[in-house]
Amino acid sequence: MYLGFRAGALIARAVPLRLSYAVARAAGWLVYLAWPGGRRRCVANMMRVTGGDATEARRLARRSFGNYLVYLVDFVRFLGTDAAEVDRRVAFDGWPGLQAERRGHGIVFMTMHFGNWDLGAAILAQKGFPISVIADTFADAAVNRLVIDSREHLGMKVIAAERMGPGILRALRGNDVVAVLIDIPQPSDGVEVEFFGERIAVPDGPARIALRAGSSVIAATLPRMHPWGDRVTVDVAPVRFTPSGDQEADVHGLTQAVFRQLEQFVRRDPSQWYIFRSLWIADLARTGQT
Repeated sequence: MYLGFRAGALIARAVPLRLSYAVARAAGWLVYLAWPGGRRRCVANMMRVTGGDATEARRLARRSFGNYLVYLVDFVRFLGTDAAEVDRRVAFDGWPGLQAERRGHGIVFMTMHFGNWDLGAAILAQKGFPISVIADTFADAAVNRLVIDSREHLGMKVIAAERMGPGILRALRGNDVVAVLIDIPQPSDGVEVEFFGERIAVPDGPARIALRAGSSVIAATLPRMHPWGDRVTVDVAPVRFTPSGDQEADVHGLTQAVFRQLEQFVRRDPSQWYIFRSLWIADLARTGQT
């Protein structure tokens, strides 16, 4: 696996970008055809975005598979990225406004599997934000070290997903920035909110920790600017929420406010959202996953 990652990074950097993206999109189309479960779930998810238009949902799902394979090309290229390249690839000039959101208790950036989210944490680090990212631990120790090193050399701190709670709280109390992915189905012990008009269940931890630390919360995505280019822009929106003192109601209210904003971001280009698992509670119930 480690050799595969290394070889993939070398090949992705040696091959012209447009060619590697073209191959990735073709591979995405093949995966769409060959993976009926993922295709069915992605189309069902896109049906919510399109308001029930099945033809458009299938079109968006096909593009989403292709865009995800393009993201994977970017991911392996990211393993050799330097600070100058990160700066070149992110088009955004709202850094002073984001710095103003650091008021002593850090910022929780809540994002999705959308666009090229890896670049978000990298550019924040380059712009002087002390940032911690949550990372899954790979079973292969060499691969795990490779992925962690690729982030740490760009200035990020890495918090293992299995130690997420205490690590995030420490970072926020030090006025750091934390980035978390929140579009993860959590049917058994998550918080239920409305998204595109129907209920989903997602992790309650990000909102719970942000409230406990008194942190600013920002919804964010990093959409690709052009299908054949590697540059992204940044969609961000501070989420204003006043706690009531009722912890469970506040966790729900803050998470709902975040998803209300993320819904607006997804609507701009749903094909850049990579959601191949059932997210909506109704779909989970139909497939016996609740």
